[in-house]
Amino acid sequence: MPVAQAQLAVSSSAPYTVAGGKEKVDELKLLGTWRGPFALRVALTLNFKGLSYEYQEEDLGNKSELLLESNPVNKKVPVLIHNGVPICESLAILEYIDEVYAGRGPSLLPADPYQRARARFWAAYIDNKLVAPWWKMFAGKTEKERDEGRKQTLVAVEMLEEALKECSKEKPFFGGDDIGYLDVVMGGMVAWMQGTEALCGIKLLDAGKTPLLLAWMERFGGLDPAKVVLPDFARLVEFAKMKRAQKALI
Repeated sequence: MPVAQAQLAVSSSAPYTVAGGKEKVDELKLLGTWRGPFALRVALTLNFKGLSYEYQEEDLGNKSELLLESNPVNKKVPVLIHNGVPICESLAILEYIDEVYAGRGPSLLPADPYQRARARFWAAYIDNKLVAPWWKMFAGKTEKERDEGRKQTLVAVEMLEEALKECSKEKPFFGGDDIGYLDVVMGGMVAWMQGTEALCGIKLLDAGKTPLLLAWMERFGGLDPAKVVLPDFARLVEFAKMKRAQKALI
């Protein structure tokens, strides 16, 4: 069991204040996998918010009844179950957590409507232009498909270098002085980006072309709430190579 899984797989509850000043016990349960970038970003958000939750590791080859019942449309992780009610899709879950627990930890989405819209734009860009091509580069069926994914991924990284420069305004994180929405969205890919050279034969980030992203990745990965969640990239590389050879779900 990886460190992140071992530390997160503890059932607990988080009290929060409701109207009238009374405390209500909050039950949170996350269904995910220890290596999935989408589940990782949810776990990161929960940790940065300082929320206690129960974690259930899912076997994607043998999905639990709870997962199938909680997400009958897509049957995918992550799913966050809040007091018995499931919320699906990682970006929707992040916004839900940020709104429900507005007084806990850092605020992920900016208060300004334009800045909030811009953060959502770049979050969608990360999913569509970085994560999707990365998987094509890693698991494409043909060399042509893998090469297309490689080119698209490198273009996305260059664009995100500029996005970090624009959003951070020379501060440590996408969110500025503290982590924000884009930090946890990108954070789910940290270990995968670290393992790209071993898995795909290219160096994704370097001090020459992407100095800001490289420094951000090291800075983000060094934060205590992230350390608890992020998988060891060497173990991740070994696991991913095995699954690719088996043509199995990762």
